[in-house]
Amino acid sequence: MKIVIRSIPAKGLELNETLEPSVIGLSADDIRALSPLLVKGSVSRVGDTVVAHTEVTSHYMMECARCLREVAIDREDEFDFDYRIEEGMESIDLGEDIRQEVLMRMPLRVLCRQDCKGICLGCGVDLNVEQCKCKK
Repeated sequence: MKIVIRSIPAKGLELNETLEPSVIGLSADDIRALSPLLVKGSVSRVGDTVVAHTEVTSHYMMECARCLREVAIDREDEFDFDYRIEEGMESIDLGEDIRQEVLMRMPLRVLCRQDCKGICLGCGVDLNVEQCKCKK
């Protein structure tokens, strides 16, 4: 998601893009996206710095930490970036920074529901659906 620095007008530049996760380097190993990422925001120049404010909406699939069922997750995150303009620098690429922030803000674990009972460690049944078959 490259922004050409000289194309940023004095009033700033509005962002409204739909990106496939692979465009910013997110693979299926990183995130199981259900739809493209929606990136909205603004980019402006302040002296010798480019300031970017982004709002990223994403929909992805994770596994419940207890029962291993798939859970669809919707997220809306805001990220702020600033880039010092170096001599000879013609553009900035927001893609890598957005990728890193999306990955860092992913929850480490999710639950399909708050009262998820998980799976039996003995027989492996989903305790949300059926009774344990283990002999007590």
